[in-house]
Amino acid sequence: MIVYIIPITALMLTFMALLASLRFIFSRQGLYWVFPAIISLLMFFQNLTTLLVLGEEGITSFEYTFANFSPFILAFLWYMMIVVFHYALKKTIDDNRFESDSKKNRKEAEYLEKYERRKGRRERRKSMQRAASEYDVPSVPEYRAPDDVD
Repeated sequence: MIVYIIPITALMLTFMALLASLRFIFSRQGLYWVFPAIISLLMFFQNLTTLLVLGEEGITSFEYTFANFSPFILAFLWYMMIVVFHYALKKTIDDNRFESDSKKNRKEAEYLEKYERRKGRRERRKSMQRAASEYDVPSVPEYRAPDDVD
C-alpha cells in the first residue's frame, strides 16, 4: 500500500499546481502563468503515467531510495514555487490606480445617491403626515371696533 502513497501524493500536488496556474491565467498577470501551466500539465501527465504503470505492474516491494521519492519532492517543490511566484507577482504588479479609484468613486456616488433618495422619501413622508394631521384652522384677525384707536 505504501507503494502507491508517494505517486498519488505527487499526482495531487501537481494537480493542485496545475489548477492554481490555470486559475492565475485568468488574473491580471495571466501571461506570466502560461509557461508554469504548461510545465504543471507535463508534470501531471508524467506522474499519472508513473501511477498507471505502477498499478499495471503491481509492485509489492518498496525501497526507500531517492529515485522513489524524487517525483514527490519535485512535485512539492514545484507547487511551492507556484505559490511563491503568485505572491511575488502580487507584490510587484500594482493595481490600476485609475480603474480602482474610479470604481471607488462610482460606489461612493451610488451610496450617496441612495442615501439622498431615502432621506428625500423620509422628508416627503413626514411632510405628508404633518399635512394630514394638521387641520386647517382659519386665522381670523382680531375684531376691532371702529372707535378703538391706538
